[in-house]
Order: sequence, then structure tokens, then C-alpha cells
Amino acid sequence: MKERTKPLAWMWGVDGEVYGLSIDTETKKLRWFANAGCLCDWDDSEVDQTPVQFLERGVPGRIAEPDIETLHEIRRAVVALVHPRDFVEN
Repeated sequence: MKERTKPLAWMWGVDGEVYGLSIDTETKKLRWFANAGCLCDWDDSEVDQTPVQFLERGVPGRIAEPDIETLHEIRRAVVALVHPRDFVEN
């Protein structure tokens, strides 16, 4: 039985609200959360996105952007997911 890859996840606060992103590396789906209590229930996502959509459009409009450091970390993870051979971490 193949072991399921664990998702990558981030949570951040903006103006008293909690937002989050969970990336499932197996299905290559990004699931964005508003008013996140935890990132454990995939059915509660506000917006689903492909890695390519994120790289082209950025954070979906209904989700507050995380701080720049977190955003860069998310972008690096997504680039590595889309182009694993071409990814070079600085």
C-alpha cells in the first residue's frame, strides 16, 4: 500500500482573522482557508487552486495575503511542486 504524502500547510492572521493554505503534494491541489480554525478538514476550504493558477494569479481574492516571508516560502514550495528538477533553493 502506497503511503500518502502529507500536505504542506501554513496559517497566518490578518486583522483578527485567521487564514490558511494547505498543499497536497500527491493531488497537487492548493486549498485556501478563511476564518481557519485548523487545516484538518479539506471540505472547509474557501478556494481550491492548482499550482499553475497560483503562480499566474497569486493568492485568491477572498484570502488575505500572508506576510512577504510566508508568501515567498509558499511560492518556493509551489515552484518545487511544479518544476522539481528545475528548483534550486537560494
